[in-house]
Amino acid sequence: MEAIDAIMKRRSIRKFEKRQIPDAILEKIIKTGTYAPSALALQPWGFVVVQDQVFLNRVSDYCKPILISFMKNAHDGMSDAFRAVLEGKDYSIYYHAPTVIMVIGKTGSRFREIDCSLCAENMMLAAHALGIGSCWIGSTEVAYDNKELMAGFRIPEGYSPVGTIVFGYPAETVDAHDKKAPLLTWIR
Repeated sequence: MEAIDAIMKRRSIRKFEKRQIPDAILEKIIKTGTYAPSALALQPWGFVVVQDQVFLNRVSDYCKPILISFMKNAHDGMSDAFRAVLEGKDYSIYYHAPTVIMVIGKTGSRFREIDCSLCAENMMLAAHALGIGSCWIGSTEVAYDNKELMAGFRIPEGYSPVGTIVFGYPAETVDAHDKKAPLLTWIR
């Protein structure tokens, strides 16, 4: 797959087959992340690979009511739709993906969030090129202050979470579509 095609056709996947991704493929996806640019080439990233569905369900069950409470006064179409999904009994913020990778960054690194986000995008593009679906999950953030729950991620001292990405074999096809025209300013 050509790089431009991977960028233009990758879409967030939210329905996955139950089968697990082989470790060798996950290691390749993670390795591509480490080839992302980083400020001063510090490469402040690390990774926690979670495949324990019981633990992921615990995290999801903790996050859902908090997310619902954040949205209690939001009544635009997107908020109403997301709240309805969150209230679903079988809904998981991780979409029941077989693998969740938490990208973590060295806490003292000034640009860790930018660097780790670049790393994460490399991983999602590589996954797409390998036929693996992915989706960035921002909802985990509401659990970051829960020390007991976060201990389950086994984040090494000196690192903190930047974001989580779900990975799995897609059980849906999401067509590429045109994006909104960006705000663009030329200075010549």
